[in-house]
Amino acid sequence: MHTDENELLITRFKSGESEAFDRLMSLHMDQVFGLAWSVLHDREAALDATQEVFIKLHAVLPKFDSTGNLPAWLYRVCLNHCIDIKRKTRNVGLELTEEEWDRLQGSDHDDPGWFLQNAELREVIKKAVDNLPPRQRSAFVLRHYNFMSLQEIAETMGCTVGAVKAHLARATGHLRVELAGYVGIETERVQDNGKL
Repeated sequence: MHTDENELLITRFKSGESEAFDRLMSLHMDQVFGLAWSVLHDREAALDATQEVFIKLHAVLPKFDSTGNLPAWLYRVCLNHCIDIKRKTRNVGLELTEEEWDRLQGSDHDDPGWFLQNAELREVIKKAVDNLPPRQRSAFVLRHYNFMSLQEIAETMGCTVGAVKAHLARATGHLRVELAGYVGIETERVQDNGKL
């Protein structure tokens, strides 16, 4: 549904209806801001980045193919812009806040006791993901935090679906090695509690 609406609004904008751009912004603002926030962890910086993305969109929209994938273009521009900001501040990692890690863990772990027992494990996992190479970290965060499909990640990162799969497989491999001892300890603890 959004795809058809995007096409219609881009066509209307090209024919001179400036309100169509406002509608495009309202359709995609939350997703772009969410991605900027997940990279920058700073509300003002994320708002600035979001504004910059839509300024860029306004500049290219007259030549934008109305049948193109607008969300993928917005995510790619936002991700690249935010990573550039992180590089300039000498911090290229896509670090996640505690709240974001809680969301990544999913609803199976909503029990407060689970969080208390596993605070150390969660911190180790967070550090392990933050230490992944940038492309692997980007693919991991887009897949497991932003819940994007492989195709959407490929379009966002400007690579093939095969490359995304490779980044995710390497990220998983790195995490497995990094967390091998902790995962074994956690499995034993769960078995001892009779929950497995």
